[in-house]
Parts: sequence; structure tokens; C-alpha cells
Amino acid sequence: MRLCLSLTLIFAPIAAIATDNPRTPTAELTPPEAVVRLADAAFAELVAPGGPAEPNWDKQGVDLIARLSAAPGGIDQTATVAESAGDRSVDHYGNGALPIPSGLEPVLDLPARPTSGDIGWRSISELGEGMWMRTSTRLARRGNALCGRGWDSLTILAPAGRPLSEDMRFAIMVVRLMAERMAALETCVIAFEQPDGSLIERSFLSDGRSLPKVDEQTKPIRLRPLAEAAAVLTP
Repeated sequence: MRLCLSLTLIFAPIAAIATDNPRTPTAELTPPEAVVRLADAAFAELVAPGGPAEPNWDKQGVDLIARLSAAPGGIDQTATVAESAGDRSVDHYGNGALPIPSGLEPVLDLPARPTSGDIGWRSISELGEGMWMRTSTRLARRGNALCGRGWDSLTILAPAGRPLSEDMRFAIMVVRLMAERMAALETCVIAFEQPDGSLIERSFLSDGRSLPKVDEQTKPIRLRPLAEAAAVLTP
């Protein structure tokens, strides 16, 4: 479920070019047509499959839900975390309360849309420059794969009272465009265990074809008690 962050990072060079020609900021942060065209091209590149699906593709990796359920405290008291500087995130698949970094205010709150699936998923992810993305959706289990179509809620949070830089505005536009496109595309993730005990999530289309461009930005995650999530999200 890292597709949004991947697209934002792919767009970083474009954002730098865009800031050479100052734009008039709008309260709605509506993407101009030129950015929409760039987004379409970058999105197509991002979701280009890496080749045909392997047989039983959804049986590879590990059963992440089973791992979370078997952890001390169970799935409701356990989260997966990424702690790489500038790319922190906490994902929760249970019924516990997911913390939010302090001192933030919403700068984009997309209208809620219904999703379906037997697993509820919520996430808070770092976008850079003090911005965070809070998302939720429902995922369907397919073997070891967790599959879904976009998000049922998506909020971008930024430091309260701080003016948005052009790069921040551009990132928000990218997230909005990507959310619209993801609603029509089912993608799946599978967790793979690494020699050091961490997990790496790999992305797939719903027919099992891999998404190598998305996986270029993947960072290792670990299971941690949900009670420790606030410390992970504190600068």
C-alpha cells in the first residue's frame, strides 16, 4: 500500500522544475492540467507490470495477518512500523487507536468512499517537510496477499501555521491525483521475511503480476507493539 509514496518520490524532479515557474496557490490545491498530464504518464510507468505472474503467486511470502495475530497482545495491540529517517510509517490492521504526530492540521481531506474487504487497515506515513498522510481502507485476503482498491479515507496533515512550500503543494496535488487513479485499480501486497527478521512488502496487480517500480521505494518494516507507535512517529 505504498503506491502513493512511490508516485510522490517519482515526481520529485518534476516538482523541482515546477518551482522554477511560480504558480499562484489556490485554496483548493487543484492540480493544473499540465500536472494532470504528468501524473497520468508517471502513474502508467509506476503500475507497469514487471512480467507474467508466477504460479501460485499469492502463496509466496508470509501470512502477515497471522503474524500480527500471534504477536503478544494480538493484532489489536500490534502494528508494523518503518523507521527509516524521512520515511517513517505505522500500519495497523486491528481495532486499536492509531496515533497521529502532534502539531499538525489537515491541508487535504478527500471525501470518504466505501471500500470492501475482511481486513480493516489504517496507516500514518511520512511524506517529508513535516507532512504526513493518514489513510484507511478495507483489504481482502487472497492467500498471503492483501488486496484493495485505493482508500476509503485519505488526509494530508502539515505543521499547523506553517505556509506550504511549492514542493509541499505539488506533493499534495500528486496525492490527490493518485488517489483518484487508485480507486479504479486493485493492487495487492505480500510481506517477505528478510534474514534479519524484518519484512519487505512487495506489490502486485490483482492478477499476480509484479510492480517493480513501486517496490523500488519499499523500506523494511517490523512488528512492534502499538503502544510504541507514538515514539516512532515523534521527530
